[in-house]
Amino acid sequence: MRAIVTGGAGFLGRSVVRELTDKNWEVTVIDNDSRGDSRLLNNEVAFHKIDIRDQDKIIGVTRNADLLIHLAFVNGTKHFYEKPDLVVDVGIKGMMSVHEAVKHNNIPEIMVFSTSEAYQGSVTIPTPEEVPLTIPDILNPRFSYGGSKIALELVTVHLTSKFVESWKILRPHNIYGPNMGLDHVVPELFHKVMSATSDMVYIEGDGTQTRAFCHIEDFRQAFSLIVQDDAKNQIYNIGTREETSILNLANRIMEIAGKKLNIIKSDPMPGGVLRRCPDITKIERLGFKQKLTLNQGLSDFYDNYYKKP
Repeated sequence: MRAIVTGGAGFLGRSVVRELTDKNWEVTVIDNDSRGDSRLLNNEVAFHKIDIRDQDKIIGVTRNADLLIHLAFVNGTKHFYEKPDLVVDVGIKGMMSVHEAVKHNNIPEIMVFSTSEAYQGSVTIPTPEEVPLTIPDILNPRFSYGGSKIALELVTVHLTSKFVESWKILRPHNIYGPNMGLDHVVPELFHKVMSATSDMVYIEGDGTQTRAFCHIEDFRQAFSLIVQDDAKNQIYNIGTREETSILNLANRIMEIAGKKLNIIKSDPMPGGVLRRCPDITKIERLGFKQKLTLNQGLSDFYDNYYKKP
């Protein structure tokens, strides 16, 4: 079986690639290496450095594929606010490149990665896959990402579905782990704590906002179950039920790092949600069980980045 993984050099992409190669799939990765790191890919993986918006090249590389997995996107909250035009351009044009590749090459199955950011303003916590997807403020650049992901889902369900035997949409929630860069909550907080030159560490907002963090190994477990699921045309949350506040997260990180700093609160960025926690009943029915608690996952993160040998 041959799989194409766009964005396969990124943090989630590399985990997807490892799982597929461990299951003896032949894997080809498409990535422009702008934020990923192709040097961390398995040696047996074919790598093509291509911009996802280059439709002709994408069509050419994806011939004879059994499964196309689409992750290529501009991620990281900082980029949503600073480069919303790029986020939308890559998101929309990238999905259309993937659609045309599926159509031209008769690829039977597609799996696309959406986001928990599609659940902005949900009043249902834990949030199931069936709730309405919303953009609360079209003028806020933050929603360049969530809006583009909703568009990706629409294209998948109402356009690309006409040319495939099956589609699947995955919505990951706050995945963290080694080699993910600094543009996300867990590594950013670790970096602030470990590099503090005073007795203070700054957090965004008042710290009462909550998230349910999921270690990359648990993400990989969930992905493995989903890719093997025979059900067609499905949407899946990926994450855990272990909801915690950002204030609590900062305190846990300081405890693991052996630091005692004063937490300084700040004004939140416009558009951030107060609570986010997925309903994972669907993947639990496939056999998913959280293996790493948040404390275990944070300790693993610390050991990989900061613990002296």
